Amino acid sequence: MNLENTKDKIVGKATELKGKATGSKLDELKGKAQNFFGKAKDSFDEARRKSEERRSQRENENK
Repeated sequence: MNLENTKDKIVGKATELKGKATGSKLDELKGKAQNFFGKAKDSFDEARRKSEERRSQRENENK
């Protein structure tokens, strides 16, 4: 998890709530999309980190 992903999730949730409060479906959907994008980037970053750890472990085992 990094700062940019966290920002996307927070701003997305705020935009979604603003849309709900004002009755703007567009803002609500934009917020949901941005929040989802932040979560997706977190998942990708986590998968990449785990992959790099496994590769490093295999390299160390083969030495």
